[in-house]
Amino acid sequence: MNFSKVHMMHKERDPLNLRSLPLVEPLEDGWPEIKNSLLQENRRQRILRLAGGSLAAAAVITLSVSLFVQQPSPSPQQQSPLQSATQSIPATATLDSLIALSQQLESGIRSYRAEVGGMPTDSLIYQVEIEDLIAQVDDELSVRPDSTQLWSQRVNLLLDLSQLYENQLRRDYHRMASL
Repeated sequence: MNFSKVHMMHKERDPLNLRSLPLVEPLEDGWPEIKNSLLQENRRQRILRLAGGSLAAAAVITLSVSLFVQQPSPSPQQQSPLQSATQSIPATATLDSLIALSQQLESGIRSYRAEVGGMPTDSLIYQVEIEDLIAQVDDELSVRPDSTQLWSQRVNLLLDLSQLYENQLRRDYHRMASL
């Protein structure tokens, strides 16, 4: 074999002549520093998120407590019909007191309807069912107007209906207060 032929074969295997370069050890890479800086940044972000979440939770709790504490207790003139109705029910209710209580609750429900406006579907279903029951009791009362039991049942249904409206007003109030 001649030398030029060997040289050509050698060049074919190493066309860039990389084997002739001197051997050099690689410099220290920067990956450990990059890894440490990324871990530090992740820690910093996690701490900021945790601190921000804790601060938001504390603000919500403070606002909730302050709203709950600042709600004035109703004065005797400002009592809801439900509260005054339940306070005025004697153990043995007479027919006249039940009729008066029924009228008082009806006027309170009228004022609630004006304040509430729209109701969610689940509350609306209960409202319609209670009103249907009141209509059935009214039909029976047209036959037996002196029945204390029917008037008592009517008052209880009106109490349930006014409680439903009060709960909706309370939900609306809390929803508005949370804005």
